[in-house]
Amino acid sequence: MVKGLRFCSLSVKQMSEKIKTNEISPVDLIEYYFDRIRKFNPSLNAFITVIDEKDAYNIARIAEKEISHGNYLGPLHGIPFSIKDIICAKGIRCTAGSRILSEYVPKADATCIKKIKKQGAILIGTNNLNEFASGITGVNPLHGDTKNPWNISRISGGSSGGSAVAVSSGMVSVSLGTDTGGSIRVPASLCGVVGLKPTYGRVSKDGVVPLAPSLDHVGCVTRSAWDAAAVLECMSGWDPSDKISSRKKVPQYTKIVEKSNVEEITIGVSNNYFLDYVDPEVERLFYQFLESLKSLGYKVFYIDVQKTERYCDTWRDIRYAEASEVHDLWLKTRIEDYSQEVRDMLIRGTTISAVDYIRAKRVINEELKKGFLTILNRDIDVLVMPTTIISAPRFDELMTIDIGDTVMQTREALLRNTTVFNSIGFPAVSVPIGLTKGNMPVAAQIIGPPFTEGKILSVAYNYECIDHKWIKFMPLFNS
Repeated sequence: MVKGLRFCSLSVKQMSEKIKTNEISPVDLIEYYFDRIRKFNPSLNAFITVIDEKDAYNIARIAEKEISHGNYLGPLHGIPFSIKDIICAKGIRCTAGSRILSEYVPKADATCIKKIKKQGAILIGTNNLNEFASGITGVNPLHGDTKNPWNISRISGGSSGGSAVAVSSGMVSVSLGTDTGGSIRVPASLCGVVGLKPTYGRVSKDGVVPLAPSLDHVGCVTRSAWDAAAVLECMSGWDPSDKISSRKKVPQYTKIVEKSNVEEITIGVSNNYFLDYVDPEVERLFYQFLESLKSLGYKVFYIDVQKTERYCDTWRDIRYAEASEVHDLWLKTRIEDYSQEVRDMLIRGTTISAVDYIRAKRVINEELKKGFLTILNRDIDVLVMPTTIISAPRFDELMTIDIGDTVMQTREALLRNTTVFNSIGFPAVSVPIGLTKGNMPVAAQIIGPPFTEGKILSVAYNYECIDHKWIKFMPLFNS
């Protein structure tokens, strides 16, 4: 191992450059990350399953040999990664954080895993989550709760909480997750890492346990926007096993973010809804973020968004109804194996009428999607807003939380700025923008029209290049 080098502080971009020149070995990385998992996972609870170390070392040695012989596959070659425990990996238990699938062992890799493995990445484990991805807190009654590495008295967010914690704490550099209402972006925001939800259909969902199929997206958690671009580049593309997957050509996202022209991108900020209820610390950091974008040369315009009263209701009807349909058989045969919270949500979904479901789909397609496309096709290229209107709540704030003079349900506060972009399927990336006075991360969300991941990642990348110095590991992780 390279002496004195803390891999946890390096991005994939930085590590891959050193791997390519044989300055870092994949075997070094495997050793380092397994050491950190042994040291920190007992307190943070980010992993459900860690693969056999011998298997990982064998794969790392093969990668090391390939690279030394000049057969370098790209920036993920030799990079360890983890997956949310709802994505199937051959021969590795996939529990979905539940009792019902507690002993399920898939016989094949999900398509996204096949693609990322093909580029030489090394799977080292599966990450904790809310039961069946049905939650936004990172709380799991069966496997235990994930803890926020910036302050373990606070939640990680969810449902991809284990993925965000694993990357934030340096137990892995990349994790794949899913996002149905904010399940990648919210924990990424609360834990101070980058979270990407691509366009609906950009990444195959084959081999992923569904929650609400028309809202589910496969994405990733990383340490930087460039890293997210590299992962997206590897796992995107048409898949005959997933009829929703897009046939659109996959761009070279890493090249796009490196060569983006600031003058070609205009930024919109909503005057209403997304900034209506925002914690003062989040608001302060968000406006600093806007000033940083302006200093780069971006033009920032303020706009009004419409139909805001429809955002949550339409998403909620679809999310609950589709989840109940997915779980219909188990609701009839294994209802006692669900936690009370998930059981109540699934039962609630059975009360949503076909008329209400169809109406919600119509509102999304005829009103919400068209409204945002009008904004983004007129004078604005991307929208920006706080990812979450609060920083990470304490575990004793799981039900309600104070935001200035307003008391809001914690779930509603965490999901407020994210769900509509699942409903309409637009790409969104959450990027860290600073720390509150209480030393907790805050993030901004960047949204674009369908299949403009390169554009939103470019804005995130350019921002990181000038204002990413605030990221540091907490005292717990300095050793």
